[in-house]
Amino acid sequence: MPLGIIDGAVLILIVLSYLGALTQKDLIKCVVLTGLGGLGLAYIFTSLLAPDVALTEAILGSAVLPAFFAFTVMRTQRFDEIDE
Repeated sequence: MPLGIIDGAVLILIVLSYLGALTQKDLIKCVVLTGLGGLGLAYIFTSLLAPDVALTEAILGSAVLPAFFAFTVMRTQRFDEIDE
């Protein structure tokens, strides 16, 4: 089954969001970018006609886990790197 233009764009968006999450220093930005990637994956699963997997990914990958990660990051203290 060939990919459409929208599916290809979403795949590129997923890869860029996860690469952006790897390069960020701010942990909240990492959480947001990871949730964006999860939302893109939910769309890809929907286009592959797997609605059960898409629904699970939409709930867990783009809502619940980023919320838990954000809550955890907000409850921790930040220590900046000290240049010696």
